[in-house]
Amino acid sequence: MSERSSPTCIVADDSVFLALIVSSLLPSSKVFTMFPSLRDRGFNYLQAVADANNLSMDRIKVIGRKSSSLTMNDLNHEKVNLIVGEPFYLGSEGMLPWQNLRFWNERTLLDPLLSEGAFIMPCKGILRFCAMSLPDLWKSRCGLKDVEGFDHSVVNDTLGACGDLPGEQQGPCLPYYVWQCGYTKKLSEVYSLIDFNFSEPIHSCFGETKIEFAHDGTCHGFAIWIDWVLDKENSIVISTGPGKDDAHPCGAV
Repeated sequence: MSERSSPTCIVADDSVFLALIVSSLLPSSKVFTMFPSLRDRGFNYLQAVADANNLSMDRIKVIGRKSSSLTMNDLNHEKVNLIVGEPFYLGSEGMLPWQNLRFWNERTLLDPLLSEGAFIMPCKGILRFCAMSLPDLWKSRCGLKDVEGFDHSVVNDTLGACGDLPGEQQGPCLPYYVWQCGYTKKLSEVYSLIDFNFSEPIHSCFGETKIEFAHDGTCHGFAIWIDWVLDKENSIVISTGPGKDDAHPCGAV
């Protein structure tokens, strides 16, 4: 992007610092930030951060409109060369990993405004998973049956019960961080399930795979996450999966 004389960039999520980073790294750029959920709060925070760090807001414009309603008039009749996102959206802390694919939808809505060869970052998302032993989570979310002679099974759906459910009832996907699950143990290697190519408009995806267990233990569920690939060479990958601190989202199924 540094080779372009005057790149036009859209920050398509609620990331506050990305607009300032792009503006600083590409001095001749024009940066439009969406703040689809933060709206005015995002602008106020962005202005406060810029003032505190003596950064200019001259080349940053906050657009308080949805991607679906943007036109070339909003972009000063210039095609977009760069779309970036963490991706992060307000409220995503309590969501399942793939719900941040909202970034792909936003990119698709902006497709008519993109220049030929526009760079999308991240350019790809990879849905990954591994088998996990989660005994504490299993016990804490164990399905209720009879308690003191009363049938409490009706609240299992409301409470998100995932343990000891009837055979025909599937366990839910839970938006927990691994560190919230107490004792954990990985029982398999990490597997890739689906690749999401953000260089193309959004489309249906499907994936399946077989796993082999590498360690002994009871499999209570699977940790599921998305790795964000920033460049086409796959050399820069931001993983949200279980790491040394295990402080990442998982879906227990």
